[in-house]
Amino acid sequence: MGTGNSAPTFLFSYKLNFTRETPNDFYLSGDRVQGIIQITTNDNDNDLIRKYGPLYVELIGELHDFKTDTHQHYTEGVHVFFRRGAQVIQLPNDQQKLETNRFQSYRWAFGGSLDPLLPSSLPPDDECDPCICYYALVYLRRADYTDFARKFSFLVFTRTSKPVVARQSLQNNIIDASVRHKDVKLYGALPNNGLVVPGQTLMLQIEIDNPMKVTIKLIRATLKQYRTITDQETDLIIFSFLLPGFKPKGFNSEYRQSSYELPIPMEKCRLMAPTSSYKSVRYELHIQCHLYCPFNNHFTLTLPIICTTDHQQPLKIMDELKSLPEVLQRLSSKQEEKPPPSYEDFMASEILPKYDDIIH
Repeated sequence: MGTGNSAPTFLFSYKLNFTRETPNDFYLSGDRVQGIIQITTNDNDNDLIRKYGPLYVELIGELHDFKTDTHQHYTEGVHVFFRRGAQVIQLPNDQQKLETNRFQSYRWAFGGSLDPLLPSSLPPDDECDPCICYYALVYLRRADYTDFARKFSFLVFTRTSKPVVARQSLQNNIIDASVRHKDVKLYGALPNNGLVVPGQTLMLQIEIDNPMKVTIKLIRATLKQYRTITDQETDLIIFSFLLPGFKPKGFNSEYRQSSYELPIPMEKCRLMAPTSSYKSVRYELHIQCHLYCPFNNHFTLTLPIICTTDHQQPLKIMDELKSLPEVLQRLSSKQEEKPPPSYEDFMASEILPKYDDIIH
């Protein structure tokens, strides 16, 4: 596009083909996504990427409400692990120009893997289930975004996940840790190696050694989910409770030992993906202790948590495919009507080569 106040003087046309091994245009979470992009322009510059690039291909997920046909940050107070427009996969931006013809046509091959624990694109069974609309966004960084960026929808089904370790091997084992701050020692312990099942309670035992009788104002327990997608890490608070026994006067005895049952809210259970051995999903219990003192008045003890999949129903692909025509119809029902193709668009509509033909 032109710079300053100059008007656009040329046209980009585009085409994107996904190379799928599965029928009906859907992916399973964890699948590899690959395809071909073709751009045709009447700009006479011999190096499109030098002038307008680099070319970006981003696969993006957003919460979708089929009832109102809108995207939103949350549904009925339930947050998902990514925010609006967060990237579920970020593909390289240094794509190499592979072919140019007399119509100034450029082609690129791209590929990358989806997160193994992506939520499904299928409509929710109830209002608390997140439903995700996924699409690929293609654009040149220095071209006009509104004229060039294009979205291409696709579907994702979630695989049935397995726990990182067998549950039997975790029973009767204790995971514990301690931290000392201003003569106060806080010790925390979790049974079953910190294993939790969403919808049940988390057992926590704490001990406080306080020989100087420092006044402890309060102690808060917070369970967080951390999720890594490409180079981004997001966090979700599963629960956050003030532990009883410290308010309003606080606590200043030399020693205290207490046990607590911390319930996991039912509305958060569907969002608790299992702990992953490749560390794309992890959980931590933060025990934050607040003291009555003017400076540096709080400290945190952190315990790792292992989430199992006992709350998840096995995924049956054939049953899920029964809903596919309805999903495809909903995704395509709001597509914008496009005018007849220009000459450049028509020339760009030639059949693209296969992914393997381009990369070899």
